[in-house]
Amino acid sequence: MRLRSFVIGTIGVVAIAVRAVAFDYPKDAVIYDGAVGTTKVKITASAQPFSRAAHKTTELRNAGTKEKQDWKSATVDGKNVVGTDQTLPIDGLPQLSALTVWFGEQRVSIPVEYLHHVFLPRLEPATFTDAYIDTLVAFSADGKALYLSLGVGDGGGAGTYDLRIRADGKVFTTPIQRPNP
Repeated sequence: MRLRSFVIGTIGVVAIAVRAVAFDYPKDAVIYDGAVGTTKVKITASAQPFSRAAHKTTELRNAGTKEKQDWKSATVDGKNVVGTDQTLPIDGLPQLSALTVWFGEQRVSIPVEYLHHVFLPRLEPATFTDAYIDTLVAFSADGKALYLSLGVGDGGGAGTYDLRIRADGKVFTTPIQRPNP
């Protein structure tokens, strides 16, 4: 009986502690502000608390058999989650909610289809300290496109989320290719 009470009490304390974790939800954080040639470039980003009820979601699942497993990532609005260990995050986890790039006066707002499946974005300015970097920005020679690599996740889900963004508003998630020799 005492053990049962102890276990129930411990579970209650852990549940309260998990809910008490405070997250930061930056709004319009400036992650880059500079120039490419004569073109001023600014990048801002925001995060919001994730809510499963606000999205179409699927859990991490085995699409194979017990003998031959084939694990499929959890999804948010049809996209594989980024920034977790492929599992669907808990409500309240920071979710990338807005990303805006200004190429001079040209404003490019990144559509939410590229954002809402990204969790624990580290919206730090594009600088590096010693051997670490959270945000990397590289530009095309003409300054009309950029490559953005955001640090995301924590622990087993840590990694990067990479986008190519053009001044004409086109966005790509495919990797940059090197030309053949």
